[in-house]
Amino acid sequence: MKAKSLLIASLALPIVALIANALWHEWARHQGQEVTIPITGFDPRDLLSGHFLTYQLQYGADNSDCRPEGTPAIMCLQPSPQLHVNTAEKPADCDLYIRGQCGGLGRFSANIERFYIPEAYAAVLDQKVRNNQGALVLGVDNKGNASIRDLLIEGKPWKAAVAE
Repeated sequence: MKAKSLLIASLALPIVALIANALWHEWARHQGQEVTIPITGFDPRDLLSGHFLTYQLQYGADNSDCRPEGTPAIMCLQPSPQLHVNTAEKPADCDLYIRGQCGGLGRFSANIERFYIPEAYAAVLDQKVRNNQGALVLGVDNKGNASIRDLLIEGKPWKAAVAE
């Protein structure tokens, strides 16, 4: 009897942990201040990678000199867009910021540069993002963590844009 209870507990624990993790990520996605940032296609040869749309966020500040790769960086969004390299601390003059690091090609990366899309809508969304019609709605918390809330196409949620 004890072995059966132990077996049930050992099978249930990972399931409970997975559900708790999913709920925590969903809660975190809806926290923080909402910010909308325009996006452009990253590489015309590989804008669509599998079921992920890959893009660059247009923060409004020059982020092309973020080196060396892996260096901590902060992208200040308010009061004015500015990149701060080699720091993990919020600059004193920055009210809203995204924490990240220097990624490939010397650009700032916050690990929000890919968006999952269903394969059926891939071609339509790919073309619209290439034509600079896309934007991301982000939730940015007070610690600089950003999470994607939605992809906008021509100012509308992507699901509404592809339904037209």
